[in-house]
Amino acid sequence: MLRLTILPLFVLALAPMLTARAAAPLPAFHELRELIRTNVLQVTDDQLDQAAGGALLGLVHGRLLDAGEIVNEESDAPAIADKRRFEPGCLYVRVGQVTLGLAPQLAVVLNDPAFTTNSLGLILDLRFAGGTEYAGAASTADLFNRVAGPLLDWGSGHAEGTEKTNAWTRPVAVLVNHETRGAAEALVGILRLQKSAMLLGGRTSGTAAIFREIPLADGRRLRLAVAGIRTGDGQTLPSTGLPPDIAVILRPELERAYLADPFNLVVSSTNSNSPTNRIVSSINVRRRINEAELVRARKTGETLEADSGSVSAPSPIVPPLTVRDPVLARALDLLKGLHLLRPDGK
Repeated sequence: MLRLTILPLFVLALAPMLTARAAAPLPAFHELRELIRTNVLQVTDDQLDQAAGGALLGLVHGRLLDAGEIVNEESDAPAIADKRRFEPGCLYVRVGQVTLGLAPQLAVVLNDPAFTTNSLGLILDLRFAGGTEYAGAASTADLFNRVAGPLLDWGSGHAEGTEKTNAWTRPVAVLVNHETRGAAEALVGILRLQKSAMLLGGRTSGTAAIFREIPLADGRRLRLAVAGIRTGDGQTLPSTGLPPDIAVILRPELERAYLADPFNLVVSSTNSNSPTNRIVSSINVRRRINEAELVRARKTGETLEADSGSVSAPSPIVPPLTVRDPVLARALDLLKGLHLLRPDGK
């Protein structure tokens, strides 16, 4: 009975790989299962069960925990991992993880005249950021919120925004990727709902959820995402993740290298056995959308899609302080463009 329950989901999860046309209907499950069993002799019933179970756990972001295993989704990363000012006046704050201390620490940064005077806007970098403190996500989002109302509901608690006159109102660009997860992903969801930021980078992880651990007969525990996190409009954060407004896709190892040093010319070896044979990496970036399109999208909520293309990284013979991180560079362009297009020029 367990196999009959799990395998249809397993087949659905593999549908895009089993047919050239993902939208085409699959054969009846029992027919497909029997064809696999009778023609693929190397696949046993136990293997089918294991594969189906793994696909099902992936579908609900679940995992099996050994007896005594403790899940710790917190890291040693600080709430604020980096703070910089890119002239002319583009502020940058990188979040290590969303904690209860993030909001007060970020409030100090945003109220520091030495850092914020004559700023064009803020870049909030949430790439590779996580955390489980959903209250911290809500209080951080409230720094950008001027009106009272619901912000976030995470099952065991909820948060309301407060009406205020000192909220941050200058443009905000939020950098995200597939490792933006948990409370950091919830923060992104609130900022998107408030229309107080534009998202750049890759789709978030889709793992912001309420988890439950269920004991199994063999002493292990099954950890399942049993409910989603809801933003102030009552909508659940999607398990497929939040898409960016402007997509700039990088390999994770390149993105981590740029986080360590956004000015560094990231290189990769053409021969794994020869670490000295190195070339400039080719980075998959998107068509540069003009600033008028960016402003229109910000006002209307439209999602912009850029044409894909392969563009080689710049030559090594360039000024040493050129920002090489493509996601950060797009965010800097965005803040500068929005500043130039403001009617008051301020």
